[in-house]
Amino acid sequence: MTRQDKSSTHGKSQSSVLVLEDDPSIREIIATLLEDEGFAVSCAGHLAEAYTLIERQSFTVALVDLRLSDGDGLDFVRMLADKPSTAVVVVSGRGTSMDRVVGIELGADDYIVKPFEAREFVARVKRHARRVSSAVSVVTEAPTTYQVAGWTVDIAGRSVTRASDKKSPYLSEPEFRTLQVLLERRGQVLSRDDIYNFVVGAGHRDPLDRRIDVHVSSIRRKLRSDNEPIIRTVHRVGYVID
Repeated sequence: MTRQDKSSTHGKSQSSVLVLEDDPSIREIIATLLEDEGFAVSCAGHLAEAYTLIERQSFTVALVDLRLSDGDGLDFVRMLADKPSTAVVVVSGRGTSMDRVVGIELGADDYIVKPFEAREFVARVKRHARRVSSAVSVVTEAPTTYQVAGWTVDIAGRSVTRASDKKSPYLSEPEFRTLQVLLERRGQVLSRDDIYNFVVGAGHRDPLDRRIDVHVSSIRRKLRSDNEPIIRTVHRVGYVID
């Protein structure tokens, strides 16, 4: 179900949002909140419908519920994680720390627990939309490939390979952005807030939000080296790639 006609009357934004939520009342609340901010909103109540919408058009932000009548939303999150032009936000009543970690490790950019506060919800969606829009529009003069600990990181191709054994581990888009910002500022110790602003988008980071630590841990596990960890921890400061 698409609701873009209503949102097109607003001039604030033309970012597009996909809402995958099987509860009609919550779906309506989310759509109304975002349409009032000028977003073009398309809604799906089932996974099959969401897959059809994704095939037809691209979205700036995808809001994904996990408990769906025709499958697990995590499968959809995993699929979207390969699309750097779409921010993936889980919106779920499953709010345990393990649920959050699993969602983030599969590639979600954010995890919002229901019930949510409307203003914070909208602010977080807008932050992700701004980050995606900026990433698409900015042309960088930074190097497109980096060499680190035997790995070749191709920024444009979003890939990591090792020449010695042709190994090419999968990194989710948030994990890749974490690696990217550390490489682009190689030798500079970045705080969790610094990395968060690049990976998630500019805004206040909840001190209890540990997603950057989850991303770093996952990168270290996937890009194992015989020497020191590819990313070094600087106690009480942050992370750095030497």
